[in-house]
Amino acid sequence: MGNKLAKPQQQNNVIVVDDGNKVYDIVNKRGKKLGEFEFRPSDTNIINRYEEVIEFFNSFKMPEDTEQAIKVAEKEMTEKMSYLIGGDAGEAFFSIMGPFSALASGELFVENVLGAVANVIEREMSVRTKKVQRRMNKYVAKYHK
Repeated sequence: MGNKLAKPQQQNNVIVVDDGNKVYDIVNKRGKKLGEFEFRPSDTNIINRYEEVIEFFNSFKMPEDTEQAIKVAEKEMTEKMSYLIGGDAGEAFFSIMGPFSALASGELFVENVLGAVANVIEREMSVRTKKVQRRMNKYVAKYHK
């Protein structure tokens, strides 16, 4: 049969598309896997979602130091991160540690997560932009003489 790649079985009335979904492992600094999440980092709408989430974080005020207020704020943070990644951030990240957990660096865990996700978005968008540019150059090169 050769080295042909297996294609997904097509069923009637089913459309199969590549949605750009990738699975990312979440590991600690020692490399121990803590979890994973699915994400579409090259979705062009993610830039708008990221900007909205950053705006929310920048205007966020820590609640009064009551247990109920902190739970509500943690829920808000989790919902915003879920919105950003298009998945369940509570399960992916905040089952590891609560959003307001302070790290040795003085950073909150939610800040660390947001920074890590931002790095993934930036890296993926850059790589994909370069690939698109190379493909476009191939087709438009004949017009640049």
